[in-house]
Amino acid sequence: MKKCLVILSMGFAAILFAVPFHECLAQEAKFAFVDFQKFAAKSKRAQNQQQKFAQMVDAKRAALETKKKEMEALNEQLQKQGPMLKEETRNEKIKQLGIKEMEFKLAEKEAQNALQNEQREQQEIFKRDITKVINQIRAAKHYTLIFDSAALLSADDALDITDEVVRLYDAEPEDAKGAAAKPKPAAPTQAPAPAKPKAPK
Repeated sequence: MKKCLVILSMGFAAILFAVPFHECLAQEAKFAFVDFQKFAAKSKRAQNQQQKFAQMVDAKRAALETKKKEMEALNEQLQKQGPMLKEETRNEKIKQLGIKEMEFKLAEKEAQNALQNEQREQQEIFKRDITKVINQIRAAKHYTLIFDSAALLSADDALDITDEVVRLYDAEPEDAKGAAAKPKPAAPTQAPAPAKPKAPK
């Protein structure tokens, strides 16, 4: 079936809102737009999510900085004391430095992967939740098309539904992982204790 598409570009993905074609013909065209810069400035929930991600970035950076300082301190110690150390001691410190360098590179790679995965997951959650909110508004207000303001050259401010999107989006409960907690397995049932033998009379 043909559909008229409501295209909402959000930088990382294009979201399509569809209305059956026969509905588009049957009703008077009604349009609206969302300003996502305004949304980001007003939505407390979106700001909270951004803050959590920024805290995660800071924590990863601090952990890497600690490892880097340890590595630099050991390297400086080797440079200053190396000629005076016994060969066995010097070789041991060189080995330790090599291990720390390897650990730093591994930690750096793991941090990058963790941040990329977290960012991708948060983007998917945002896409899911904002799509739900805008679809609810479109259905309730019978909009034909809802645009991203970034794709518009000019539009009447009366068509701006950003505040309503913010209100409904912030009213939704946060569900960072989008999944309910798994129930704990039931404790195994203990077998009844065997009956004690009766003493002979």
